[in-house]
Amino acid sequence: MSTAPLSQSAIWRYSILAVPTAFAGFPVYVLAQDYYATVHAMPLALLGALLLGIRFFDAMLDPVIGVISDRLRPFTHWLMAGASFLLCMVMLGLFGFLPFDPAVWFLLCMGLAVLSYSVLSINLNTLGGLWCEDPDAQIRITSIREACGLIGLVVAVSLPSLFKHVFGGEAAYLYACVTLAFLMAGAWLIFWPWLEENAAIVLKRNSQSVSLRKSIGAIAPATWRFLCVYGLNMLASAIPAILVLFFVRDLLGAEHLTGLFLLLYFLSGAVAMPLWKSISQTYGPYRGWMFSMLLAVANFCWAFFLDQGDVVQYGMVCVLSGLALGADIALPPAILADLIHHSRTQDHAAVQYSLLALFSKIGLAVASAVVLPVLGLVGFVPMTANTPHALLFLSTAYAVLPCVLKLAAAGLLSLFFITSTHGVDNENLENHRYHGSSDHV
Repeated sequence: MSTAPLSQSAIWRYSILAVPTAFAGFPVYVLAQDYYATVHAMPLALLGALLLGIRFFDAMLDPVIGVISDRLRPFTHWLMAGASFLLCMVMLGLFGFLPFDPAVWFLLCMGLAVLSYSVLSINLNTLGGLWCEDPDAQIRITSIREACGLIGLVVAVSLPSLFKHVFGGEAAYLYACVTLAFLMAGAWLIFWPWLEENAAIVLKRNSQSVSLRKSIGAIAPATWRFLCVYGLNMLASAIPAILVLFFVRDLLGAEHLTGLFLLLYFLSGAVAMPLWKSISQTYGPYRGWMFSMLLAVANFCWAFFLDQGDVVQYGMVCVLSGLALGADIALPPAILADLIHHSRTQDHAAVQYSLLALFSKIGLAVASAVVLPVLGLVGFVPMTANTPHALLFLSTAYAVLPCVLKLAAAGLLSLFFITSTHGVDNENLENHRYHGSSDHV
């Protein structure tokens, strides 16, 4: 475990791999279904059924990936390199070729894409978590890594539209996949020397045998409480994520500005990283994370009152929501790293990071399974003139329900980690540890 101060250069060299990883996530989770529906004319019912199966496979696979990664930790670099190569090849196949039936090809390519993406992202987070024990350094690591991820997302959101103007519709996706291959190769040229320099720390062989049962049993109670808070918070974030296109197009009447709104959101998140790092160093990461939840609630309530044509106001909502996003993606991995080190469960680190990914995907699945059917029941139909009642329900689901869930998550965070039910101020304990204590949680 590294105890020497980590240089900014070393953190950037580690974090650079997050750029192509996040870049790949956008077409895998957002663009692929639209591409196969429009270009290959796949029926939406069939596409929806396939996506449901793929997402279930994707979520259930995460703990398995975690166990395998913990067992093969000395070979993590080869595991990640293989996943990177497979991800690039599968993306080229997904958007560039169609050797047989579109449904079968989609199922095959998407299954391999989510597998390779999960292997890459879980192990990248694990390496950062194992790199050092210092919570201050962990916040620096996750802030820079997630800022790189947001940069990758911004590029991924922007490039297809640019390539459509230059190369035409279908070719735009293929050129975006070629761009991914170049980004991945360039990132590995920078990342590999960092990995070699720190191999003795991050690729250290586990001291005990690893199984899913042992790993789950070894996880500290504090970590489970943290995962409960994280899952509830991710559910709150997932609801507006699945409704944003409906809200922008059918309520605001601003579908042509969707890309701009997304850019404002992700860029604000990247810009906010230094702010949340400073707040967390001053008040501790638990309070910093809670502040971000309260900021998101205060800002997002405003979205409920927006109506047709309120694009400037919604742009401000995107900017302020993006500021809160910076904490949402940077602080939880740093908190988890601290919990792993102080519960001495480093041998099961990849499993715990896989649970972080799993809880996020469960939030998205629950949001999709509950909110979308209810929208249909109240009469909301996308791309039509909806009744005021249906639009009111859309606004409520998009803006009010996430705020209620965020407030609940903030309350649990305070209860579990800031002031316990027994009157013990855990945040003070955390701050004491944060500034150099070696006490265990």
